[in-house]
Amino acid sequence: MRLLKFLFGFPVLVFAQQDTNDVVLRAMKDEMARSRALRLVDAPPYFVEYTLDDADLYLAGASLGALIRERRSRLRAPRIRVRAGEPKLDNSNHIFSDVYRGARYDATEFPLDDHYDALRLAFWLATDRAYKQALEALARKKASLKNISESDRLPDFSPASVVSLILPVPKRSFDETKWRDRLRDISAVYRAYPDIFFSEVTLGISNTTSYLVNNEGTEVRMPDFLTTFRIRVSTMAPDGMPIRDYAEFLTTDVDQLPSESQLKKAAQETGDQVSARRAAPYPENYSGPVLFEGVAGPQLLAETLGRHFSPPRRPVSDPERPINFLPGELEGRLGSRILPEWMDVLDDPTQKTWRGTTLLGHYPVDIEGVPPKPVVLIEKGVLKSFLSTRQPLPGQEGSNGHARLPGPLGNNLAVAGNLFFRSSQVTAVSDLRKKLLDLCQQRGKAYAYVVRKMDFPSTASADELRRISSGLSGRPVSIPLRLYRLYPDGREEMVRGLRFRAFTTRALRDILAVSDELYLFQYLESGAPFAHMDVSGYVAGVSVVAPALLFDELELERIPGELPKPPVVSPPPLIP
Repeated sequence: MRLLKFLFGFPVLVFAQQDTNDVVLRAMKDEMARSRALRLVDAPPYFVEYTLDDADLYLAGASLGALIRERRSRLRAPRIRVRAGEPKLDNSNHIFSDVYRGARYDATEFPLDDHYDALRLAFWLATDRAYKQALEALARKKASLKNISESDRLPDFSPASVVSLILPVPKRSFDETKWRDRLRDISAVYRAYPDIFFSEVTLGISNTTSYLVNNEGTEVRMPDFLTTFRIRVSTMAPDGMPIRDYAEFLTTDVDQLPSESQLKKAAQETGDQVSARRAAPYPENYSGPVLFEGVAGPQLLAETLGRHFSPPRRPVSDPERPINFLPGELEGRLGSRILPEWMDVLDDPTQKTWRGTTLLGHYPVDIEGVPPKPVVLIEKGVLKSFLSTRQPLPGQEGSNGHARLPGPLGNNLAVAGNLFFRSSQVTAVSDLRKKLLDLCQQRGKAYAYVVRKMDFPSTASADELRRISSGLSGRPVSIPLRLYRLYPDGREEMVRGLRFRAFTTRALRDILAVSDELYLFQYLESGAPFAHMDVSGYVAGVSVVAPALLFDELELERIPGELPKPPVVSPPPLIP
């Protein structure tokens, strides 16, 4: 194949010196340089990008004191992007952008050894296929555009500064024997809970080096470390309702995880919660005031607002080939009020810590090699901006460095980094409960509801997710895992089995009050519904700092659908 150099001509931002000993980086740069020097007579590509994630992964899990899995794996995941045409109109964002019907010669497995010739050959063959795919997609897109009328169509690609960021990659190790024993000890906690049918404690460690080279001149090598410690338990209520809970701890270093005693305490709390909810009442539908306490506040904001700060662009398709396209919750709402006028939202991936805790949403450059910028998303309740990649959005054509996940149709997905919710009008945490009870009395309610934990990210099974989404129009919201009735005398009662009805971002305009205390919630964004934990592939760490939330009126309803039958035979006895 033959390539044609294209350079936007923006200034070069140099952050570090080159490393000539890195065989992977040298192979990527040399193959890109050869591609730049080639010329094509017809339809030359104007943009070529090589990305490679070199990952060393470890996963171990235990249940009831026994190790049930342990594996270490090594992989190199390449992504080759070729854009044919021009920035105004290229092969991306068409329903066939990711489709290629020709023969392919590139290997399905990428070389794991630092073998210069094998790496160059792999990049060459992958680029050849990507270029042919780009030509085919561009031809189909042009044919589709002939049959539709789009006078205000946005360009397909925007310029960006050239960046050189070659960071050192430290070697990290950990004591596998210690953590195997720790997993056994923590998982053995659930031997004291005979009513819990399933329990698992897992440790995942990912040490990744991310590479990026493009024909504009950008070169990136960046380490990325992630440690996840998860505790998951589930059981079934006497009426067959699935009951579950989890605890998750995310850090960039395994040594930053809580102590073994703290992890055991989290396991015991999760077991106590599930056992109590198993025996809790299954209430009737409710409409009235609701308080989201503690981490439930940032959880709700992360799901219902934070995930929608980058509306997707509708792909080009043929008139006779309709597509199931779900527009973003905030599409067309720039300049509209989203939150109360006393609330602001800032996304700042440049901030590394908050109150001494490392923020997972910090990163030096996004996956397109663009340094992130702090973005004022909402000011005095009004939507001011979006999170963007190099794919232009209406009213926002440039990238602000938030491309964090590979996306479909030749583009990447914008994801928040560190979201900070700020309020000029706050209420003491204790006074929020008083306001909740006052509202309850004014409306003649016998009780109000308090949410302390949402199921976001979700651990639900596929069947449960279908039940949660059944009968709802639009995007469903995750269910409250820890939900309590609050009575006028201050008494609390745990309940189970309710979901929110018709909850969208528009409901956030009616937030009545927020707490003076802020809470940190961190999670891994996968782009999947409910950010489900079991979805494999790429993830991006997101940090949300937000207050507790009081709503004047929300609707809670029973989750519809038939419940499974409980087991016929009781589980075998456990010896604590």
